[in-house]
Amino acid sequence: MSHARVTPLRGAAAAHDTLTRGATFLAALAERPVITDGWPQGPQARTRARFVANCLRELDRFLHGLLDELGASAGHVVREDQRNTANKLRDYGVHPLTLGADRARLLALGRSSACLIHCNGLVRRPDVAGGSMMTAGWRATAGDELRRYPLGARLAPGRAEIIDVCRFYDRLGQRLMLAPPVLPPRRQPVPRKPRIAAAASFQATPCVAHQASS
Repeated sequence: MSHARVTPLRGAAAAHDTLTRGATFLAALAERPVITDGWPQGPQARTRARFVANCLRELDRFLHGLLDELGASAGHVVREDQRNTANKLRDYGVHPLTLGADRARLLALGRSSACLIHCNGLVRRPDVAGGSMMTAGWRATAGDELRRYPLGARLAPGRAEIIDVCRFYDRLGQRLMLAPPVLPPRRQPVPRKPRIAAAASFQATPCVAHQASS
């Protein structure tokens, strides 16, 4: 029995496949009792918080890789030092429509994962200095608005929240792949300085100036 040879995916196609499979896997995991049984109490709560945070960071890393591949294929300079996915989306501008709500949600997801992994989900920092609320990376039960938590509340993302995040990454990846590539802005040529004639730039030495006055 002969098997057809499968050509491996490359570049943006491979990165998009990784993102899609990651989102699908995590969404399926959210349906299992380990998530649907609710947020644990005691020492296990910290383990759950770090686990969910790492899952969110993996999806963010997969999207980061997709943006690198899309940017490189469009002629953008891939900055290895830019590790913030929301800012990478802004800098590349692969899809102009993603510069608003999508970038804001990526920033909120970054805050959420940081809160889970460093503070066990306890909200200690607001969106802005002096504020009293933190916006999470998942939507509220009703509507399209992202859920907001007051200081002192605890993040405990369960089945609905995790699946909502997975769908966001999946949809964003699909839109980025279908969008026409945005080429990097052309560099404007640097105007050349006019050449100054040697005679015009000549400055008399003290000896020459003395001879001219005598």
